[in-house]
Amino acid sequence: MKLRPIEKNQFAQWKEMREDVYSTLEDEFHEKEMQQIYVSDDWFCYFLENENDQITGFVELSSRNIVDGCLSSPVAYLEGLYLKKEYRGRGLGRETIKTIKSWCKNKGFTELGMDTELTNVKAQKFFKATGFQETYRIVQFRASID
Repeated sequence: MKLRPIEKNQFAQWKEMREDVYSTLEDEFHEKEMQQIYVSDDWFCYFLENENDQITGFVELSSRNIVDGCLSSPVAYLEGLYLKKEYRGRGLGRETIKTIKSWCKNKGFTELGMDTELTNVKAQKFFKATGFQETYRIVQFRASID
């Protein structure tokens, strides 16, 4: 599995896949977030490519100062991971996690954090099977500061 940086002219393809992962987000939010991610020094977005240079999905990673359950700082954080349906069930998810961990090591990170929805039991099983340990279960809140 290879990581290829997502270029600005590939946003439509990236957005199409993001809509499967983040199905509750509005188009405008996707577009604004993608632009912010693209210009950020703390976000890293890649298409996943197989040995035939076919795009099989994408990964969004970030560098966070603090991650619950982690002791190091900064911490690599798996913000989003997507494999196209036709590539699922072939072991590519496990291969992708190995590739991501190698990327993290090469960037100097010693820990990789991530989260998933409380209701996404399938993802929870996958991440546990690929070496992640559950740290907390929470419900997050936010408030606008007026």
